[in-house]
Amino acid sequence: MNKEDCTMKKTFRLLFVLLACTTMAQAQQVNTLYFLENAPMRHIVNPALTPVSDGYITLPVIGYTSLSVSTNPLTMRDLLFVDPLTGRTITPLHPNANRQDFLNLFNHKDLRIGAEVNTTLFGFGFRVKEDGFFHFNVMERVNLQANVPGGLFRFVLGGGMTDLEGTNHIDLSGIGVNADVYTEIGFGYSHQINEQWSVGGKAKLLLGTASVSANVHDLTLDASIDRWDARVQADVRLAAPVNANALPQSADFEEWRNIDMDALLPLDGSVGSYLALAKPSGYGVAFDLGMTYKPIEMVQITASVTDLGFIYYSKNHARRMNASLDATFTGVENLQYGDYVVDGAFSTDSLMSTVRNEMTGILNNARIDPLGEKGFARMPKGNINIGVDANFWDNRIGLGVLSRTSWYRNRWSEEVTIGAALRPCNWFNLAVSYSLVENGKYSHIGAGLSIMPYDGINLTLTTDYIPTSYASTQPGGPAFIPYETNNFNLALGLSIVWGTNKKKKDKDKDGVYDQFDVCPNTPTNVVVDKHGCPLDSDGDGVPDYIDNCPETPAAAYGLIDEHGCPLDSDGDSVPDYLDECPNTPVEARGMVDEHGCPLDTDGDDVPDYLDQCPNTPAEAYGLVDEHGCPIDTDGDGVPDYLDKCPDTPAEAYGKIDSCGCPLDTDGDGVPDYLDVCPEVPGLTNNKGCPEMKREIRTLLSKAMQGIAFDTGKATIKKSSNKLLDEIAQTFIDNPEFIIEVQGHTDNTGKYESNVTLSQKRAEAVMEYMIKKGVPAERMTAKGYGPDMPIADNKTKAGRNQNRRVEFNITYEQVTVETILEHAE
Repeated sequence: MNKEDCTMKKTFRLLFVLLACTTMAQAQQVNTLYFLENAPMRHIVNPALTPVSDGYITLPVIGYTSLSVSTNPLTMRDLLFVDPLTGRTITPLHPNANRQDFLNLFNHKDLRIGAEVNTTLFGFGFRVKEDGFFHFNVMERVNLQANVPGGLFRFVLGGGMTDLEGTNHIDLSGIGVNADVYTEIGFGYSHQINEQWSVGGKAKLLLGTASVSANVHDLTLDASIDRWDARVQADVRLAAPVNANALPQSADFEEWRNIDMDALLPLDGSVGSYLALAKPSGYGVAFDLGMTYKPIEMVQITASVTDLGFIYYSKNHARRMNASLDATFTGVENLQYGDYVVDGAFSTDSLMSTVRNEMTGILNNARIDPLGEKGFARMPKGNINIGVDANFWDNRIGLGVLSRTSWYRNRWSEEVTIGAALRPCNWFNLAVSYSLVENGKYSHIGAGLSIMPYDGINLTLTTDYIPTSYASTQPGGPAFIPYETNNFNLALGLSIVWGTNKKKKDKDKDGVYDQFDVCPNTPTNVVVDKHGCPLDSDGDGVPDYIDNCPETPAAAYGLIDEHGCPLDSDGDSVPDYLDECPNTPVEARGMVDEHGCPLDTDGDDVPDYLDQCPNTPAEAYGLVDEHGCPIDTDGDGVPDYLDKCPDTPAEAYGKIDSCGCPLDTDGDGVPDYLDVCPEVPGLTNNKGCPEMKREIRTLLSKAMQGIAFDTGKATIKKSSNKLLDEIAQTFIDNPEFIIEVQGHTDNTGKYESNVTLSQKRAEAVMEYMIKKGVPAERMTAKGYGPDMPIADNKTKAGRNQNRRVEFNITYEQVTVETILEHAE
């Protein structure tokens, strides 16, 4: 073999090893692509979405390539920064770096790093009639994943051993590396079912090139000053286009170290030997499913699941192995303790150079146990996408949100992207987006551009994570490092397209080209079906654009008016096809049942539109008049069906109980309508009032002129005391009396002064009564001034009579005057 062939073999082997050992992990799809309607490869996000062109061809590699890289929780800020002492760019490994800040990033966290690469080798798509779109593609895909436990950083950078007197237990379990490389051959189709719904799907044949999985389940280290015990358990799965039989079949690590690479990768310099490496190591299938729904013209809801499937790697190209190591290193016994202590902690850096020579012997104790020649299956990275879009200004402006859930190798991630699109024309689409990643902890701005500057060419460029913060690696130097970025993705596509700006004849401008238009003279702005005819959604023979009742049921066909509404001949709001009472009078409109018959809510056989008493109880049935009201023969307000006293006289109206019988409130045997004192028990021969003694009446009459005051004052003259004392004693002896002391004047002088004087005189008499023992709560004082004269104010005698004090006696609400009037 010549030198050139040898160099080629080494180069190819190096590339293979780099691929198999890549420590990258899952990243995100390019979400901003979803908001670019004229991008030919938009169906990658949802197979139900179709481009605006009639067809496209994607060129190899440049036709569509996407790259995504992510690290969590690291950003560039955590890896590169300026040394404040020297001004040079340093990393966390530098002695001047603050390693603790770096280690704090991994408190209860692992480092996850990853990448995804998708490259189209060839693809095309074309429209089928007006409602279908077919697409085909061949794509090379790489999904890579790695997980590094935070404990590894704390061990390496945190000083190694911290307990120099005892044993340090260090757990580094969780290290994992996964990689999948496969070719996708996809056949997809989308179909517009109607104005609202469209569906799409893609079937994919997956050709697995390589799959690498190495996950450490147990990696622990017990380290003391004189002894290290290490334990390792790992699960390794490998599938690649190599000669798997060249792999050792024993657990001897020495055999694995000395694998015959010529036998593993039999490259003899011929083209055939290199082509043999392109043979798939596994085969599988996957499916994309999607749908769109427009509840209204300007709003669209989308949902899809992509890459739902698996790849099976056969036993001829796949191997499953368990790697284990259980070793003890005691070389530190010969080390001088003081030489490896820095700032009170044992120095890992110093130790590594000392123990390097013994590591070879320790690795010879490692075991790699093949688990037989069984194959294994892997799922590709999948996504669930749910989106909602709203479009305005004739679809020139769009707003939307896309939720993306991804899974890959038992890891799930969630991302929500809000996007806005500007589409002034078919050849120019611009989108901006804002993404929330990992429960909103990280947010990013994205942008996308899809243009067709020339007929036949489409250029698409999108990214979700545009760095917004940059820094310099030297003080005062140019800022070029994206300082706070831990994600990166980019999608680039260059395609040949056609049918985007093609002028097709549509004379009536209904959106259906004349060659397919069955109704070529549709009025402007009328919604049509796929044949170009005005929609008649309810099938009543009246097209929707003039149909005021667009949901007419089939039962009404033939009974509709020119506006597409069911006829209602009697105008009772129940259409004729449902109306069992077609001649309902005008007065009953609005008061009919679902069958168009007048309602009789209370069931009294008087329809509601005539019924003035709509709540007649069942007990009154047969005892109602033509207006539906219960009959009240005696007119006492209690209907006959409740009236136990059906012959109540008119004088008792308003003074009867619920049974229609006259009330006797005070229970004295005299009904209220005959009882002058209805709330005070009295005598039957006194019209229900109690009898007041004649001497009391005489005494109260004397008070009207017998109580004298000083002229113009409220001072009671002593000559009136005897009369007041008798009156007070009378009030005390009759505790049932309720007394109003009334003051009156003539009309001489000012009105306001007279009212005030009469009030004061009434109050003076009331105070006198109180002092004599009459309870104050039984009395009130009221001055009436000249308002209640009992004689002519034009004569002196009349004015003398009008200047008086009266006592108004009541039994609850009955005045003594009323009693006296009826007693005479």
